[in-house]
Amino acid sequence: MPRSPKQIEQLKKEKKTQILEASLRVFSSNGFKGATISMIAEEAGISKGLLYTYFKDKENLLDELIVYGLERMTMFMDFVPEKGIQTKGDFEKVLRGLLGLYHEEEDFWRLFSMLILQQNIAHKLQAHLQVFMEQYLGVFMGYFQQKNSSDPFGEAMLLGAILDGMLFDILVAPEVYPVDKVIDMILIKFG
Repeated sequence: MPRSPKQIEQLKKEKKTQILEASLRVFSSNGFKGATISMIAEEAGISKGLLYTYFKDKENLLDELIVYGLERMTMFMDFVPEKGIQTKGDFEKVLRGLLGLYHEEEDFWRLFSMLILQQNIAHKLQAHLQVFMEQYLGVFMGYFQQKNSSDPFGEAMLLGAILDGMLFDILVAPEVYPVDKVIDMILIKFG
């Protein structure tokens, strides 16, 4: 029995996701320059030819992977209450949810961290990252405004810098990083 156009479209979507997930693992382990299309195809369990039907080249694959990863990162908004962060409890829930995403999406954050430090590739992230950062900072700025902060933007930027530092530390030594203790200190400072 032949597949319907809807079934075919779903299969294509699943295959593309499979390739993106494989490229994420390969890029995060080998870096952009060290990764090859052959390595990605092998990781995805497909032929190079099939990979090229979905992506023009390695750079196109990276572009789509960045968008794919940042779209997944917006899942942190699922932790934000509809009315925004109103209480210390809301703030803690969002903070813990965001840090949980660091663990769940470790390959993406490892890749993102490598890319952001490479001048010849960082420009690819800027446009996509700006949208994410505005959303991310906006959530925390709203909380600091509600708390009558004299500088909500500055506090949101400081919190972002702390979270960025935590991300790097968690990536380097996840089993020894004292996440809960640091969260408790953040709650004292910002909660």
